[in-house]
Amino acid sequence: MIRTLLALSVLTSPAPVAEDLHWTSCPADTTSELQCADLPVALSQNSDRKIILKVARLPATGEKQGSVLINFGGPQGDQIAIMRSRPQIFAKIRQSMDVVTWDPRGYPGLSSPVLQCDWSAVRTPAFPDDRAGFDRLVTENRARAGKCRSTDPELFDHMDAASDARDAEAIRRALGEDRMNFIGTSYGGNIAQAYARQFPERVRTMYIDGVGNHSARNWERELDAIARDNERLMDRFFAWAAPGTERRWRALVAKADKEPIPASKVNARYDGTQLQSLTLQKVRRDPDQWDEVATAIQAAEGGDASGFVPGGKDPYPGLQGGGVKECLDFPRPASQQQVARTVNRLRKIAPSTGAAFPLAWHAPLTCAGWPTPVSNPPAPLPRKLPAMLGAGTWSDFEPTARVLKQVPGSRVINYDGPGHNLFAAMANLCVIDHVSKYITTRALPPRGVQCG
Repeated sequence: MIRTLLALSVLTSPAPVAEDLHWTSCPADTTSELQCADLPVALSQNSDRKIILKVARLPATGEKQGSVLINFGGPQGDQIAIMRSRPQIFAKIRQSMDVVTWDPRGYPGLSSPVLQCDWSAVRTPAFPDDRAGFDRLVTENRARAGKCRSTDPELFDHMDAASDARDAEAIRRALGEDRMNFIGTSYGGNIAQAYARQFPERVRTMYIDGVGNHSARNWERELDAIARDNERLMDRFFAWAAPGTERRWRALVAKADKEPIPASKVNARYDGTQLQSLTLQKVRRDPDQWDEVATAIQAAEGGDASGFVPGGKDPYPGLQGGGVKECLDFPRPASQQQVARTVNRLRKIAPSTGAAFPLAWHAPLTCAGWPTPVSNPPAPLPRKLPAMLGAGTWSDFEPTARVLKQVPGSRVINYDGPGHNLFAAMANLCVIDHVSKYITTRALPPRGVQCG
């Protein structure tokens, strides 16, 4: 009943007119078409405190008939700078719509305030062997998170994708739009899913691209599905590679788990899970790198794992940004036994890739003991949403399809190739055409459509 009353209050409240946003040139930008405005929004639903979102738009080039809001992912990232760098992908949409984005709350960018945290990459910990190891991990995580949280506890506690979705709703109201068109790519798709859950009646169109399924009813089953997705991706490599490579790979992983293999190129030693993670990154990126992977396997069998060393300063697997948003959006383990059960199950499901993917390995281990509870856990989408559109590559199609399967009439574009983020990062012209038509006219492509 309470949820119904809240929804009715949103529907009956008058939408502010677009003039509430005062558009001017964006900071340090005198050459692009981009325009910026400041929008005060509530820090949380139960707070009178306001934060300032920097909102940017690429104005419609023809007669404006609406707006589309985009988040490119990250989950952090300078969204305004990203949009400034690739206006060409919106050329068809801009014939009748403004394209709008915003720099997310708390992260370095043009919105304020900014959490004073270490936003560099965080190395993924090893799976703890016992309760003492798990307790040490919890203590380390709590200290790292506590240092960040101490700069602004209230903001830190409201950095989840659901809070971003409420910011998006405030932008919709300020734009004077009755319903919103939303493009969410990569982690921006999690914000889109959170928006769809909270404001389904405000969605006109919604496109997600290369996203994880943050709308799973059962998170453990979703982890199983992701493990199967990764195993199928690795199977593509094995089908290409010399006969026996799969058997040799599993033997190498087992050997590294017993005794990590040194990488002479850097000061590193890789266990089996680290080898799985680094190899998945290379295999999913480009088949042109598969020769390098095969060579790296052979060299590691001889005792040197340097062929798996990634680019960047840290030779070990990790994720950028400290996990502030991820730790509020995804379940985390409460004990070493829970970690061990999950790892053992996933290794049986996917013997070649195991649990070496971020949502099963990095996010839970770096979030265990986090000082703020999960505030935006995965949950199913409302079935009364309008039909949505999605797209995905080899590594992205299946989880994106699992999201849209919940919304009747939705379509998912399949790209038979590697990569990530077809619309914004890869700028696939076929995908751009379908997305532009859908966003402006609500016309969906035929079922089973492919782009490449």
